[in-house]
Order: sequence, then structure tokens, then C-alpha cells
Amino acid sequence: MKTCLSLILSYITGCVWAQTDSVQKQLSLQAHTGFIIPHAADLRAISQSRPAGFELSYSRTNLRRAAYERCNCFARVGAYVNYYAFNNPAELGRTVGAGAFFEPLINYGKPIFFSVRATAGLAYVSRTFDAESNPRNTFFGAPLNGLMALSASTHVRLSEHLQGTVTASYNHISNGGTRQPNRGMNFPTLGVGLTYSLNAVPFPNPRQWTKPELASRFTMRLMPFASIRTLPRTDVFAERATWLWGITATAGYRLNRFNALTGGLEVVHDGFVREQARRDGLRPDAWQLALLGGYELWLGRYTFATHVGYNLHQPAIIPDGPVFQRYQLLYNLGPRIRVGVGLKARLNVAEGFDVRAGIGF
Repeated sequence: MKTCLSLILSYITGCVWAQTDSVQKQLSLQAHTGFIIPHAADLRAISQSRPAGFELSYSRTNLRRAAYERCNCFARVGAYVNYYAFNNPAELGRTVGAGAFFEPLINYGKPIFFSVRATAGLAYVSRTFDAESNPRNTFFGAPLNGLMALSASTHVRLSEHLQGTVTASYNHISNGGTRQPNRGMNFPTLGVGLTYSLNAVPFPNPRQWTKPELASRFTMRLMPFASIRTLPRTDVFAERATWLWGITATAGYRLNRFNALTGGLEVVHDGFVREQARRDGLRPDAWQLALLGGYELWLGRYTFATHVGYNLHQPAIIPDGPVFQRYQLLYNLGPRIRVGVGLKARLNVAEGFDVRAGIGF
């Protein structure tokens, strides 16, 4: 009995230590300041203030081979909370947010190393558009918004557990077109801070691992998607939520394990555009048909696709021309199943986010 108990305890202890020895854990605190980009002439006056705030984050770096092969990298995966004051309390107020991030490491294991980070979360803003009391703030049409950010950081090891960090970030807050007005706010920031490693676990050498071969260089994908967009209340019409749905079909060629060139078609039925045309007394038309072409970055199970689109057909009420950008961030759940999010934009204005799930071939 004692022997069996000893064996069980030894097994459990070994598993715990194995898990501890293969996962790094970090706490980070950074202070940020930056500026607001006025992406339209009428936004210049309200964009003169400088945002300032801080971020607290917790992350884990899984050093197992299976985790490395998900993105062909070692990456910090974590959660954050942040606070920004826009230094214009009457019109822009402040924001409090939380979310998650994915941060691949570059030159890891060296005294100076680097990282890039993709962030997605929610942001609550204290001041929103009001036609009478806050007409200049067309950045935010609703208190609850999404936040997306791209960052690049330089890390300097100060000790075995402590790192100094300098981070440049490009932040975007928007409600994804679900409520108007929704011009969104773009504000780059520069941050400095400290990262504390709770356990200093050494990195393995992935060069000693065999690299997987490409099963096929040709790729195809069908991605149905959907989202909700809301038309604002007017003196004549009540506020109304509408459905947008469609499908993106792409095919292409993988240049190597990381890079691919793809193109395809996209069909969209946009209830927001149809309802807007009805309100304006025009023929209601919701259909759009577009050609797509662009580049995809493949990192293990993650795919980031960026395409330029050209609408062969679109409702006449769309004022900005036929050219747009389509972005997709996808995750491979299995041999064929793909899930993710999409963003459609026209130049620097986000038109709307969507949720998508489909099949890859």
C-alpha cells in the first residue's frame, strides 16, 4: 500500500513539475502615451488631445513542442486590463478595457529580444456621440466597443526575473458598425514598463525538432460569415438592427510554410444598406459581389489573410467606390474546420466586423 501511494505521489509530483518546467508565467505593467489620428478633416479639432494610460497584463509562454507548432513560434498568450484618459473629459472622456493577446517572441533567450503582439478586447468609453450635447465626437456611437491593437516591443533583461520593455502600439477602438456614428478612433502610443517572470524557465532549442512538410501547396477555403449592424433612430424612423451575411471563397498557392498568395470571390447580403436605401426612398438593394486578391501569413494553426476587394456589383447608395480591404484572422480547429473573425474597411475607416466559420481544403 505504501509502495502504491509513493508511486502515485511521485507520478503526480512529476506531472506538476513537468507542467511548471514547460510554462513561463509573466506579470507586466506599462504606462502609455500617444496621439489621436484625425482621419477626416472635421475630426482635426477634437483630435488635438493626447491619450495617456496604463496596462496590467498576465501571460503564459508554453515551451512544449505541441504549443510551438501551433504558430511555429514561442508566444506569450495572456489577458490584460487597461485604462486611458483622452485628456478631453467633456467630449472624449476615458476608456476602461479588458481582453486577450497573442505575442510571438523574436530572438528569445538573448539579453535583448523582441516581440510582436496582436490584441483584441472590449473597451467601455465614458463619452459618446450626442447630436445636441456632444456633436463633435463621431468616433464613438456606443459606450461598449471593440479594441484591436498591433504592437512591437523591445525587451531588455535586467535580471533573471525582471525585464524592461519599450512598446510601440497602434490602437483602434470601434463598435464594428453595429451602431452609428462609428468612425472609430485610431491612436498610436509609446509605452515603457517592467515585466516580471514568476518562474525563469529556459527555452528549448526547436532547431533540434523535425519540421513538418507541406502536404499540399494548393489551398482552398469557404468561409460563411455574419454580423449585425444598427441604423440610428431619426425623427421619422426608429432604431433598427439589421443582419449582414455572406460567404468568402478563396483559393491560392502556398509559397512555403508561412506565406501564400490567394484570391477569390465574396458575396454579401447587407441588410443595413438595404434599410438605408428604403429610408432614402431608393430601390432597396442589399447584394454585393466582389473579387478578392492578396496575401496570407500562415503560422501553424493561425492564418492572417489580407485582401484587396473590388465590387463588381454593389448598391448605388454606397458612396465610397468599389474598392475595399478585407482582413481575416482564422484558427484551424482540425484538418478542415476554420473559425475566426473578419473586418471590412474602406481606406482607414472600418465598415464592420463579422464572425465566420468554414471549411478548408
